[in-house]
Amino acid sequence: MIFIPLCFVGGLLFVYQVINKFKVGVVSYLIFIYLSSLICSVILYLLFDYSEKYILELEPFVYFTVGLCILLLGFFRYRDYRVRFIVLNNIKAIKFLEWAIVPFTCGAIVFFLIRALTVLSGDIEANRNAVVSGGVSYLSDAGIINSLFSLVSNLFLLNMLYAFLNLTESYPGASVRKSLIHLILSTVYIFYIMAYVGRDGVVFWGMSLCFFYFMFRDFLTKRKQKFLKRSALFISIPAFSIFTVISIQRFGGEAGNLFLALLDYAGQQVLNFNNHYLVNAPAAGGAISFAPLVSMSSYLFDPEAVPFNKEMWNQIFLDKGVAPWVFTTLIGSFMYDFGRIGGMAVLVFLSCTVSFVLRDVKKNGAIKFSDFILFVLLFQISSWGVFYYRQYSAFFYIVSLLILVVFYKFSGGTGQVVLRKLGGTNE
Repeated sequence: MIFIPLCFVGGLLFVYQVINKFKVGVVSYLIFIYLSSLICSVILYLLFDYSEKYILELEPFVYFTVGLCILLLGFFRYRDYRVRFIVLNNIKAIKFLEWAIVPFTCGAIVFFLIRALTVLSGDIEANRNAVVSGGVSYLSDAGIINSLFSLVSNLFLLNMLYAFLNLTESYPGASVRKSLIHLILSTVYIFYIMAYVGRDGVVFWGMSLCFFYFMFRDFLTKRKQKFLKRSALFISIPAFSIFTVISIQRFGGEAGNLFLALLDYAGQQVLNFNNHYLVNAPAAGGAISFAPLVSMSSYLFDPEAVPFNKEMWNQIFLDKGVAPWVFTTLIGSFMYDFGRIGGMAVLVFLSCTVSFVLRDVKKNGAIKFSDFILFVLLFQISSWGVFYYRQYSAFFYIVSLLILVVFYKFSGGTGQVVLRKLGGTNE
């Protein structure tokens, strides 16, 4: 059974590569993320005695495989050879946003860097436990400043987007210097996560950088691609060094322990999903991944509603010997909130939304800026979802991006700039 999702996702990757003319691109990368995780799951199960910890059954694996295939198939409308243009409408607003985010991002980096240095000194594991348990509240004590800078940190994808736009040939005022500035500023997310003694920020930053590279690769000259790779490497080395330090502090300095911990980090998801599916806990009604929406709905329509009790819900898993706080992919996250049928419906909705966003790519090879932002968000949800629905804590970040989508959607063709692929000889 452990091979069921692996075989299907591997088959999807082969089929997509055929229809994408064997070019490795954005969707190839997304499928490969899940394929890599599933390979790690097989290694854990077969070589590290995980078979003693997990009693696998057919139904959870069929559900997981179907849900994952539905999600990935929504991206199949994207073909790298089809995308020839990115249409930037209302270029004045785009340029204004480019510089408006700079001072806020700088402020967020300073704010979270100071706090990251505090918690990463001394006993990292003890500091992390104190932050998670609420024993340390220096971030929440900052009030509105913390909330504002947290939102700015989650918007790091905009900095990364502008880093790539400034390397294209047609973007107004493009310069390598501006690109480097925005690339450095995009690391604000790394500092944000480190302030909570987390290492995910490095992983998600790297995943996002790879996405934008595949997206913009054919819009950049070879010289600028080389500059980008060197700059990314320069930034990545210290970032992944800190990732390694945190990992060693949390899981021990022995190479074997660290390797197994990283392998477990990458591959535990489908195994955990098996156990969580079999527990079949009551649906949380959106209170886990969409808490702000549920709170707002209760306030407006049902003030007497009993608040969701996360501790009691967790106890259902604990009573059956299953840890409730482990990775199960976004498939597990949606199942928690909406049940098995509802969770599958959310995956269908996501898949259909992605397909709709890519409609113009199939028609005329162009993607509008509003659709591009929405595609970035959907790809982020799907790719980061290899761990869990990561945006559960970034509701206002999603709202902010959707506001931008709506704004640019109805801005018309005012001040339109078209970015074009460079063709075969992009020297």
